[in-house]
Amino acid sequence: MNWPITMPLSVDQYESLVGRGDFESVDGQVELINGRILRMNPQGPRQSDPIDMLLEWSIEQSKRQYTIRVQEPIVLISQNSCPEPDIAWVIRRRYIDRHPMPNEVSLLIEVSLSSGDFDKNEKMHLYASANIPEYWRVDVATQSIVVYREPSGSEYMIVTEHGLESTISPLCEPNAKLEVKNVFA
Repeated sequence: MNWPITMPLSVDQYESLVGRGDFESVDGQVELINGRILRMNPQGPRQSDPIDMLLEWSIEQSKRQYTIRVQEPIVLISQNSCPEPDIAWVIRRRYIDRHPMPNEVSLLIEVSLSSGDFDKNEKMHLYASANIPEYWRVDVATQSIVVYREPSGSEYMIVTEHGLESTISPLCEPNAKLEVKNVFA
């Protein structure tokens, strides 16, 4: 990477660096969050297994009305951010020349183990500020799913936690039932 890089970066500056291959020598995944380049921790099986399960469930339940993206960027221009959520339900189309924008995102899911505090604070505020209608934070440590709905400013007005005996459904597809215990089985 060609340092020094002036922070904060805009989305356009970040995408230019990505396009030039400036992150090829960086170990692990990076994301642009609030103008900062952050390196993400690699996943262990306790995090990757729920992601695999949620991917399979998402594909089955979305009825092919959404494109299900896994650890791929979405673009939040006004927040100078290109996060790569673990699962994103986006408006069904091909994203050949750009990544999805907030108005094309119906549901974001992050699976948290070592990133728990980051996901429940900074990423939650980021997604609310971008007006993402629904965000699920899968907490591996507590074996629960926290559902955030009704963004207002940098907060969500409705926050509910669901344990192993719960069944939840996304707002965008109310008939898609997820038994929380299946995520952690």
